[in-house]
Amino acid sequence: MRKLIFGTLLAAITQLSYAKPPEARSLPLEQISIEHIDLQGQLRTWKLNKVCINQQAYLLLMKGLTEPISISPSFKDGKPEQCRVAD
Repeated sequence: MRKLIFGTLLAAITQLSYAKPPEARSLPLEQISIEHIDLQGQLRTWKLNKVCINQQAYLLLMKGLTEPISISPSFKDGKPEQCRVAD
């Protein structure tokens, strides 16, 4: 019985390992932006962008204009913040 289960799992994993990942898509920052916040320090200014990807809000921290540093989910009232960008 164990060999049957192991063989079935191995066959399923083998098929999945050959699956191709979905095509990468491009989302221009201008189209998915919700809000921009400049965080100013004495030496450097950081940009915090709230963006909407797949109806989930994320916070994108950027150094300068084009150098993203981190992305994390945005929370509101202790829950992941949902959003919608107008088409």
